Amino acid sequence: MSRDNVWTNKDGLAVGFGTRTKTTSGSFKQANDQDGVTQKLTLRFRGEDLPDATVAGTDQIMYAPVIPNGSLIKGATLVVLEAFAGATAVLDIGVYDADGTIVDDDGIDAAIAVTSIDALNDTIACDGADIGTVVATTGGVKIAATYDTAAFTAGEAELVVEYVPAPATS
Repeated sequence: MSRDNVWTNKDGLAVGFGTRTKTTSGSFKQANDQDGVTQKLTLRFRGEDLPDATVAGTDQIMYAPVIPNGSLIKGATLVVLEAFAGATAVLDIGVYDADGTIVDDDGIDAAIAVTSIDALNDTIACDGADIGTVVATTGGVKIAATYDTAAFTAGEAELVVEYVPAPATS
């Protein structure tokens, strides 16, 4: 059974079934803002668990829950919970189809240098090409973090992606 078999319980927690190869978590939270209801997707990950940026496929890469098709990705913020380490490692945060196919492996943020995330509470306001765009992928997209150049040997971070879901159609 694939880890992509997920349901949301009555408390709003995403519950996954099947084999899990990496430690990650994703959850939805709601907050009201001037535009209506903004959804917040949270992805927490460890640097040493990240796969290479060229890897795709649901069994090999860490994913957050799906952001539905037609949603506007308003912004994303990365906060360091434990300093990252790894000589020349850089962090990419990207967008993937619901089936794991790469849409834009650095669409949320590209090439975040280890020197930018090497201290507790370092904060990155993500500025990738997919920030401020509408999801146009059937089935929605998932967010994943990967490394380029070299692997990280330590670190933990939390990524919060804010988006506005597509308007309901009748």
